[in-house]
Amino acid sequence: MRFLFCNIVWLDYYKGIYEGVDVPVGGGDIYKQTGDVHEKYNFEAVEIYGETERYCLGYVATKATKTQNQLHIEKISGCEEYHNHDYVDDVTVIYCAKHPAHNFITVVGWYKHATVYRYYQQMEFPSNVPGDDSVYIQYYNAIARANDCVLLPRRERSLYNKWNVPKRTSGAAFGFGQSNIWFATEENDLLKKYLEKLKNQIEEYDGENWLYKYPEI
Repeated sequence: MRFLFCNIVWLDYYKGIYEGVDVPVGGGDIYKQTGDVHEKYNFEAVEIYGETERYCLGYVATKATKTQNQLHIEKISGCEEYHNHDYVDDVTVIYCAKHPAHNFITVVGWYKHATVYRYYQQMEFPSNVPGDDSVYIQYYNAIARANDCVLLPRRERSLYNKWNVPKRTSGAAFGFGQSNIWFATEENDLLKKYLEKLKNQIEEYDGENWLYKYPEI
């Protein structure tokens, strides 16, 4: 299984920002300066390309190179030959965030069988406000069918022993470093056990999925 771990801001629902109800936690300077974050719609199932099937568009902030931001898809395990490709298919993208009440990074949800792009893509959506003809541009670097996406309930994300994601900056032998991207390719037997455990949990998860759950306002 091709794993890609993405560290994003914490939201309960990822259906937009609802002041006083569901606002980003851990958005850093971008949220402080703009009051907005691109990953706010990471788990909203939308219709695209005129299809009836719905998709999720996922965003994670990547580091800028001299030319533009880039997600090095060739660093994903099994994708070493994709140096000259703009995207790769069939990746399990695991979205993570720092828990707002507990001091650990947790899995908030995932996309299975996702397409991951090297550079940001964008898609326009019309405003849902009556009389407003403007469009919203959503940036993303991963896309998957909504049927392959799961957003864990807030209480489920709080289970440290089940969904904790390690940080190398905390002394772990593997895990997130300074980047928002972790490719999980370290040569480490403990990592292999961790990934196998996580793979099984994802495959066997049959709990509640908040993908179609919206905040009560």
